[in-house]
Amino acid sequence: MKNISIYIMMLLALCVTACDEDFNKDVAAPQTNPQENPQTIAGFSIAKDTDFNSAIVLADLEEGTMLTAVKATATPEMAEGASVAFRLQLSDTEDFANIMDLASISEGNAATVLVEDLNATVIELFGKAPEARTTYLRAYIYILDGTSASMMPDPIALGTVIATPISPEIDSAYYLIGTPNGWNGEDVSTLLKFSHSGKDVYEDSEFTLMFEATEDSYWKIIPQKLVDAVNNGEAADVWKDGVLGTAVNDDDSLEGELVDTDPGAGLIKGTGWIKMTLNMMERTYKVEIIGEMARTLYVPGSYQDWKPATAATLYTQNVDFKYDGYANLNANAEFKFVNGPDWPNGDNGYKDYGTDLDGDTGNLNGSSNISTTEAGFYRLTVDLSGSVYTYTATKTVWGLIGDATTGGWDNSTEMTLDPETYKWTVTTTLAAGTFKFRANNGWDINLGGDLNNLTYGGDNISIDADGEYIITLDLSDPKAYKATVVKK
Repeated sequence: MKNISIYIMMLLALCVTACDEDFNKDVAAPQTNPQENPQTIAGFSIAKDTDFNSAIVLADLEEGTMLTAVKATATPEMAEGASVAFRLQLSDTEDFANIMDLASISEGNAATVLVEDLNATVIELFGKAPEARTTYLRAYIYILDGTSASMMPDPIALGTVIATPISPEIDSAYYLIGTPNGWNGEDVSTLLKFSHSGKDVYEDSEFTLMFEATEDSYWKIIPQKLVDAVNNGEAADVWKDGVLGTAVNDDDSLEGELVDTDPGAGLIKGTGWIKMTLNMMERTYKVEIIGEMARTLYVPGSYQDWKPATAATLYTQNVDFKYDGYANLNANAEFKFVNGPDWPNGDNGYKDYGTDLDGDTGNLNGSSNISTTEAGFYRLTVDLSGSVYTYTATKTVWGLIGDATTGGWDNSTEMTLDPETYKWTVTTTLAAGTFKFRANNGWDINLGGDLNNLTYGGDNISIDADGEYIITLDLSDPKAYKATVVKK
């Protein structure tokens, strides 16, 4: 078998397979580097003599486009029946510590890649945000000679590719404008803000809003960037490019697509509580007309003289008849749930919820008081969404957990409760890193995300600098659990 030197040219994004290797005028030409010493296997030698850096906006390329990733040129020509095959890999670091295989087709001594496959691999490495990502490409080379195959001992680095994934632009927050705020686009404080989990918006692209409608409601959607422009004095109102609405004005569909070109006003027919959900990855909306319901449940009991108006409360964040909140209960406390700040009297329409005659069974289909045997700070949940009403009462002790804490991710840093304010506090040393709040040294109940609106299972909370901190977790208001982080 005679020795053959095969030189590798990296042509990713410089041409599609149908362009006969004519470079696109918007893409930088290859940079030729000095040839490296070739690797040799089974009498064949392979060397890399060119690579380049090029920026690719994948959304600018049509679906199904094939990009030439690697092309091998043999000198002299390879023996009849011999060919080269490639296994491509991408990484987010030059040392390839994190590797993703990139699907490709080896044919004619070249490897081609579908735009969709490159997009999927970049998203898996970096996430869905449409930002330019520097990726590192390498190839394992296989020499195919008849029925046998030999692999080069080491992969060949093919340089970097700066790729921008295919994803729509998603803002950090969205607001409803329309009938509920009198179409006021100048005073942005009147806009109704959608809630969000606090996670990366490209991993959780859903935004939700609950509001009470007293009449049929017209609406459009305002992204955060337009609100910022008003707050920064760059615009007098939010009526700029970027407003979202329906394709047809007065569209009363309960779900559909959002458009930003000549957006019309959507229409919600109905009164009472309305839940609206936006999926900004799909650019869609969904409306649920829930109607009349109490957002708050009161928890009167022996621990506070059975007075509903001054009792601890639960709240339904999602207007789905599922309630959550906290109460500090003494030993052998008894309590009920009431959907108003007073006991039912026949005129106010309020209803109270108790358990059945068997005592503390977890259901709310009776009139007996609910009881606890042990004093403690309880998380209470109520579910009135089904035919059988249920509740839970879980005693909790709260702490910090995370790589910013002295216990790392293995041991919680205990917090202390103020029983009057329902606030848990601790003064502790933290390192730059992240932490969360969790109950009972376990993960069944944990809070994270936005400090002004903590959510169950929310993102880790960041600490930027080492130091001694006073951390406070405020669970007094179930409408929004909050925390403060103050460096001493």
